[in-house]
Amino acid sequence: MGPRRAITSCMLLCFASVALQATYSVAQDASTQCVTLHSDNGTIPGTDQSANPYEITVQAEAQDGGLETATTYKVGQRIIVSIELKQLNFSMSFSDVIIQARESGSTAPIGSFNVTGSRFVHLDCLNNPEGTVRLTQDGRTSSVKSTIHWRTMSPLPSIHFIANVLSTSGVSWALGSNRIDLDTSLPTVVCPTDITVPAGPSSNGSNVFWETPTCPSPNDTSELAECDHVNGSSVDTLEHAEVSCECATAEGVSRKCSFYISVIDITPPVIRNCPEDIQVNAPADTSFVEVTWPDIIADDNSGATPSSNNTFPDGSFFTIGNESATSWFWDASGNVAICSFAVTVIDITPPVIVNCPSDIDVNAPADSNTAEVSWPRVTAIDNSGAIPTTNSTSLSGSSFSIGEELVTIAFWDASENVASCTFTVNVSDISPPVIVNCPRDTHVNALSDNNTAMVTWSDVIAEDNSGTTPTTTSNVVSGSLFDIGETTVTISSWDASGNTATCTFTIEVVDVTPPVITNCPEDIHVNASAKSSGVEVTWPGIKAEDNSGMTPITNSTSSPGFFSIGNETVKVTAFDASGNVGTCMFKLEVKDVTAPVVVNCPMDIHVNASDDKDNVGVIWPDIQVKDNSGTALLVNSSSSSGTVFPIGKETVTITASDPSGNVGMCDFKVVVHDAEPPVIKNCPEDIHQYAPEDSSSVRVTWPDILADDNSGVAPYTNSTSPSGSLFAIGEETVVITSWDASGNQRICSFDVEIIDIHPPVIRDCPTDINVVAPDDSDTLAVTWDDASADDNSGQVPHLTRSSNSGDWFVIGRETVTTTFTDDSGNSARCVFNVAVADVTPPVIANCPMNIHVNVSDDKDNVGVIWPDIQVKDNSGTALLVNSSSSSGTVFTIGEETVTITASDRSGNVGRCAFKVVVHDAEPPVIKNCPEDIHRYAPEVSSSVRVTWPDILADDNSGVAPYTNSTSPSGSLFAIGEERVVITSWDASGNQRICSFDVEIIDIHPPVIRDCPTDITVVAPDDSDTLAVTWDDISADDNSDQVPQQTSSSNSGDWFVIGRETVTNTFTDDSGNSASCVFNVTVIDIHPPVIRDCPTDINVVAPDDSYTLAVTWDDVSADDNSGQVPHLTRSSNSGDWFVIGRETVTTTFTDDSGNSASCVFNVAVADVTPPVIVNCPMNIHVNVSDDKDNVGVIWPDIQVKDNSGTALLVNRSSSSGTVFSIGEETVTITASDRSGNVGRCAFKVVVHDAEPPVIKNCPEDIHRYAPEVSSSVRVTWPDILADDNSGVAPYTNSTSPSGSLFAIGEETVVITSWDASGNQRNCSFDVEIIDIHPPVIRDCPTDINVVAPDDSDTLAVTWDDVSADDNSGQVPHLTRSSNSGDWFVIGRETVTTTFTDDSGNSASCVFNVAVADVTPPVIANCPMNIHVNVFDDKDNVGVIWPDIQVKDNSGTALLVNSSSSSGTVFPIGEETVTITASDRSENVGMCDFKVVVHDAEPPVIKNCPEDIRQYAPEVSSSVRVTWPDILADDNSGVAPYTNSTSPSGSLFAIGEERVVITSWDASGNQRICSFDVEITDIHPPVIRNCPTDITVVAPDDSDTLAVTWDDVSADDNSDQVPRQTSSSKSGDGFVIGRETVTNTFTDDSGNSASCVFNVTVIDVTKPTVLDCPLDVIVSTCGSDARVSWTIPTSLDNSKVTPTVASSAIPDSYFTLGSHTVLYQFIDGSGNEASCMFTVQVDLDHDCQSIPLAVIVACAVTLLIAGIIIIVCVMCIWRKRTSDKAWRERQLPWVSRGINVPHPSENTPPQNVAIPLVDTSYKRIDDWGAGFVNLAYAESEAYQETGFQDAKHTSLPHETEDEHGYASIGEYQEKCQALPEQATGNAKNTNRAAESRIVVGNETSQKGNEYFIYHV
Repeated sequence: MGPRRAITSCMLLCFASVALQATYSVAQDASTQCVTLHSDNGTIPGTDQSANPYEITVQAEAQDGGLETATTYKVGQRIIVSIELKQLNFSMSFSDVIIQARESGSTAPIGSFNVTGSRFVHLDCLNNPEGTVRLTQDGRTSSVKSTIHWRTMSPLPSIHFIANVLSTSGVSWALGSNRIDLDTSLPTVVCPTDITVPAGPSSNGSNVFWETPTCPSPNDTSELAECDHVNGSSVDTLEHAEVSCECATAEGVSRKCSFYISVIDITPPVIRNCPEDIQVNAPADTSFVEVTWPDIIADDNSGATPSSNNTFPDGSFFTIGNESATSWFWDASGNVAICSFAVTVIDITPPVIVNCPSDIDVNAPADSNTAEVSWPRVTAIDNSGAIPTTNSTSLSGSSFSIGEELVTIAFWDASENVASCTFTVNVSDISPPVIVNCPRDTHVNALSDNNTAMVTWSDVIAEDNSGTTPTTTSNVVSGSLFDIGETTVTISSWDASGNTATCTFTIEVVDVTPPVITNCPEDIHVNASAKSSGVEVTWPGIKAEDNSGMTPITNSTSSPGFFSIGNETVKVTAFDASGNVGTCMFKLEVKDVTAPVVVNCPMDIHVNASDDKDNVGVIWPDIQVKDNSGTALLVNSSSSSGTVFPIGKETVTITASDPSGNVGMCDFKVVVHDAEPPVIKNCPEDIHQYAPEDSSSVRVTWPDILADDNSGVAPYTNSTSPSGSLFAIGEETVVITSWDASGNQRICSFDVEIIDIHPPVIRDCPTDINVVAPDDSDTLAVTWDDASADDNSGQVPHLTRSSNSGDWFVIGRETVTTTFTDDSGNSARCVFNVAVADVTPPVIANCPMNIHVNVSDDKDNVGVIWPDIQVKDNSGTALLVNSSSSSGTVFTIGEETVTITASDRSGNVGRCAFKVVVHDAEPPVIKNCPEDIHRYAPEVSSSVRVTWPDILADDNSGVAPYTNSTSPSGSLFAIGEERVVITSWDASGNQRICSFDVEIIDIHPPVIRDCPTDITVVAPDDSDTLAVTWDDISADDNSDQVPQQTSSSNSGDWFVIGRETVTNTFTDDSGNSASCVFNVTVIDIHPPVIRDCPTDINVVAPDDSYTLAVTWDDVSADDNSGQVPHLTRSSNSGDWFVIGRETVTTTFTDDSGNSASCVFNVAVADVTPPVIVNCPMNIHVNVSDDKDNVGVIWPDIQVKDNSGTALLVNRSSSSGTVFSIGEETVTITASDRSGNVGRCAFKVVVHDAEPPVIKNCPEDIHRYAPEVSSSVRVTWPDILADDNSGVAPYTNSTSPSGSLFAIGEETVVITSWDASGNQRNCSFDVEIIDIHPPVIRDCPTDINVVAPDDSDTLAVTWDDVSADDNSGQVPHLTRSSNSGDWFVIGRETVTTTFTDDSGNSASCVFNVAVADVTPPVIANCPMNIHVNVFDDKDNVGVIWPDIQVKDNSGTALLVNSSSSSGTVFPIGEETVTITASDRSENVGMCDFKVVVHDAEPPVIKNCPEDIRQYAPEVSSSVRVTWPDILADDNSGVAPYTNSTSPSGSLFAIGEERVVITSWDASGNQRICSFDVEITDIHPPVIRNCPTDITVVAPDDSDTLAVTWDDVSADDNSDQVPRQTSSSKSGDGFVIGRETVTNTFTDDSGNSASCVFNVTVIDVTKPTVLDCPLDVIVSTCGSDARVSWTIPTSLDNSKVTPTVASSAIPDSYFTLGSHTVLYQFIDGSGNEASCMFTVQVDLDHDCQSIPLAVIVACAVTLLIAGIIIIVCVMCIWRKRTSDKAWRERQLPWVSRGINVPHPSENTPPQNVAIPLVDTSYKRIDDWGAGFVNLAYAESEAYQETGFQDAKHTSLPHETEDEHGYASIGEYQEKCQALPEQATGNAKNTNRAAESRIVVGNETSQKGNEYFIYHV
């Protein structure tokens, strides 16, 4: 190859347009023209026009290292120059990059290329710069790198590299420059640059010419350099020859330069049939399609077949989108021809929506105008395989307002195919408005002078959930006048959704004003005539007025007419329709002046006295008196008929007085004769007395018998047994006789009954018997000694037994009763219980064996059934069988024991148990076995880590099963397909398997390395071809395999003018291919020149069209290429243009793509307005339904316009608008986009066809005619009418209000009509009612007659009756009886009724009485009756035969009995009297006795339950009370009651039975019993319990005998309690504290304890033995080892005291005096010490020791010391591990310190305590204000120590005594201590074995605090 010029390119990327200039120095010699590049490093900051910051870094480095500034590089060395832009806010973007190289000071580019996106390009010298430039953009950093070759070492002018980044805004600027230059001392020879010339189109060689280099130095021997090749020599094609030129100075210094000459083939092959761009549609169900085209063929000028390659072979599959298919053809010289065409697969299939929701209807909540509406997530799929983009007008879960809203969900794919899903969300408002202040019912009074009242109320407020104010109307407005009566006001409120709420209340106008009577009469006085009982009286008609305007209704207690004798108050009442009453009263008096006449005065009467009386009732006929008054007369008689007259003669005088005081008189005599026996006045009742307990007879007395006689003389008396006689038990009758002087005799008798009430006395009654039933039977024969009894009557009592001795008794308790009864029925009972105990448990006969079952059907349980349990028991009774689980119970997986128990009534229990084992045979269920998984391999790896959700498996056992997988989730899967098997098994080994495939798909094509960027070269002036070269291309693949490569053109091929695509395709084993595609463009940069471009054209569209043909002169163009440019027009002259503005572009393009355009506008104006084609005619409609408006509808308006575009149509009213009555013009306008307007107008006429509404059409009116008139003036309220027109209508009536209406009914018609002639009628009836009856004349008075003895009837006559009527008409007459009719015995009313035409009637009523004076006769009067009561009753029903009665009247008789047959009679004697009365009150009589005897014992009503009470603390008995015993007896007389212990008695501790007996007067007896139990719950009371005792131990002993007073106790039971004691007085107690307990227990188990402490304290110090004397030693050194005998000590506690010392024997002491202290502390803290002095003096007799000896000794001692230390450490460790050593007690030295108490809840922190100060003290309570701290030095690690690991156990450690240890000394002696140790905390808030950090720590328990110091 010929010489090449290397050009380094730099690229800079920025958000806006940036130009970066990088300056480098280059070297050049005379013979070669390639560039030498030196580096220029540095960072330049800046900001772009949008204030985005960036940094630009320029750096150059040698590829093989060693790059330095101002260094001459080796020939052939590769240099990398990089320019990097750092974007600091990460928002950079770019669109296009142009890189140019130019010489310094020059604007002409040496070479340039374009970079778009992130492609790769090649740079070469000049037109073909060599090197690789890569542009990347990752949002943060973009960089450009270029690799350069050079050969010369001569200086050359500087060359600038400029990188222009073109942003979309098109703005660019330059940013500085850097420059590095080299300086050489000797001018270099400058060779031409490498020369490459093209071979001829038909030749493979060419002559090469160059300019011979000059020798620049004046010392050179020649001006021109000598070259080894001849200038202009021929060079073969593809030959690359080096030309070397040399200049030499006279001094022989030679300088050379060289360059290359080459002849290259630059003519590329010629492609014959490159296809045009191909467009195909993707199928609806996939994202790819197979595309084919004809084979592509190419020829080459070399005659050889060019090589070829392509990116896509014919028949390849293309996915949706635009892809370039490129075929390369290249010759041997690397000239490349490219055929590139676009294959576009168009996606025309919109996405498919799979789950579009249906319309949604929801109701808004009552308190909101919105509702939250959700729907399932809507998804769509697309044939492209990508998830479509979606958008929705509303999101699921959004709030929707009331109403209907259309929701549209759109999905579009990358090809912008759109599918949409629409549904409606309708939020309905179903909540009616809420009326918040509905008025309450109102009651008001009408005005006294008016019939109305004005009523107002507050404005009604309504609220609605829609948020808008509802419409509210009312049928009556506030402030209206309301008529008298009740009016309902209805207020309606409705919202926009038509939901209506109503509120109703009533307005009641009450008329409280009574009518006024205007003409009330004065009082009236008249006299009755002698022949009449009265007189005719008249007065004027009554008149009344009322505020209601209506005539009140009047009524009167009496009307004018005939009035009988007497006084009468006439009350006139007037009442209105509201019930208000006005009254008026006057008096009417009719006087009687005629005396009555007695018509049947009796003759003298003679009668005999009888019935034990001294008198007799004498009857005479009823006195008949007549009087003109016709009223009842006052008849007085000195004795009346039936009066009892004594024996003798008496005159009877009768007077008759009428009510007016007129009197008539008559008299006669009554004579009574004596025929009656005496009367015994005090005949005794039957006498009942009780025999005494020890006798069978009683002395009975009664009062002296008194007898009277009707004659007045005392009668004679005698008795069968005198008073005071002895009567035996039983009953005896006593008879008494009395007779008078006339021989009339009377007898009286009574019974004397001696009653025995004492029951027999029972002897030897057995006690309760308890026996045990045998195992095999429920019965047992039981025997006992029979009881006997005696009775006070001397008779042997009758015996009955409930059971006999030797009878069989069943299990349970049975009461045996032996009853002894005497002849009087008195009984005594011997009662005892026989209890047969059952101790045999039931036997379960068929206890099941263990049961094994399997579960299935994905359950963890199963119902288990076993046979019914059979249980047997000796009791033979029903058993209580319980089971822990019943047959059929559901058992879960596992084993469960079922226990069955059978209990008999005696509490004996039999048991049986068996196991139910439920086995799990059901495998687990894998709930989410994954579907097959398909994943794409990443771009940089051959495997993928695949995860899937955790496998969820359930098991019927309820326990999570185990799960395993052949490949767990998250495993790496290689490209290809692999099956994953998942196994799940439960604890029972049941297994289930699920599997799925994991496929790793490789979709990533190979990654191409070093793909050149597009290559752009400029065609030479004399050729249309050029040879183009680039570096070899390689590729890597994520599969780690080498991809196969094909190429459309090779480097070095010839390229013609134009653009040719070079494609290198690399395909991996999965068929994924990547292509390196770049364009080689030979450009022509001169566009054509346009001639005659027209200016803008304006025209007007015709009226009937929106288009117009427009013409202009054709446009032409010339091109510098000499070819006719290609012409494209957006429109041609003569084309049709629509209304509007359209740009016409004519473009001329030459073959190189250079284009020029002629652009002008064609504007078609629209001046024609739209036409409304169906403007409606005038519309006429009628309103109805009581409305004043109507909705009017007309057809949709049709509008046409020449523009053909959508028009804007406006309407003054829309179709459907509601129009009011009247005429309204509707205007419609239509506007097109050009503003032209068309109009149309029509009228809407709404006619009123609705008649008026009469609001208050009166109800029917009823009025009463006055007594003196046949007509009434009637008024009603003014008629109110409304019309929907809003104008008051006209009103007329057939009879106006206030007209006179005659008696009868008349219809009034009211007519109302509006201005439109619509008419409505209303009618009502006016009825005039006549309520005044006719006036009767000559009505007879009552008629009294006596029936004959032989008949019950009699004919009666009277004068006829007549009547007048105020109407002037003759009234209609009806009679109940006529004069002369026959009347039966009794009283009969005769009524004569006169009725007028209005139905008013008046009656003349009088009575006809036919009297009966014969009494009835009773035919079968009963004898005396005796009965007994029973069944706990005090009475009995007694029956006797029906009574037969006869009477001459032949009518039904009134039979009365003081007691009727079947009556319940109480105990005792009662006389029954029967009377029979006829209707005339004649009476017949009879009587008899009913005697009821009592044989029923009393009933005790409240026999107490057993009583249990607690004895008091200070007594052995309790006074127990119970309610008074209530006993009832059927006799009704309280029975006698007795108790073995009365209520309120004292009961001792224990149980006692109380027996209560009740008996009645008849000796009937009943017994009840209950138990009283007194329970003792009070423990004994301890007396003289000692307090705690503290004594001092003796000096020589650890024990001491301690005494105290004996402890005693009392108990409320008065018994001595039992005593136990833990220690006795006088026992020996050791040093310390011991608790003594004395316990006292009474017989009821209640106990009390006396507890006190005995403390023996030790105050004796230990005794020190062998305390050393002072020690004096001498030494030659600075110290000396001193030894002594260790002192010991004894203590009275017998426990060796602890010891501590300030030094130990064999210690070293320095010169001087030292005090050694031993301290001995016993367990009570008593301290003794031993102190002596160690004096170390310097021995002055010591000789000096040579230094060598000293050194040798020191070394020896050092070694020995080390050995000793090691031995000591080992021994120490041995000792600390010895248990006995660990457990030994340490010596203690005591000294207390006080620390001020900081606060109640805060313990002291970090208290400083010297190590030498050790104490063991009890911690005082915080309340004392100070605390004693205790701690100890530790010499050993105590494993069982307290608090922390380095503390030892303290002697006598108690619950509230603690020690604390310091580890200072321990750390000195054993360095192997841990920094943290485990402690054993006791009685603190720290847990045992807790870890304590070195330092201080405070712990608290209650009010005690502890310090841990480690």
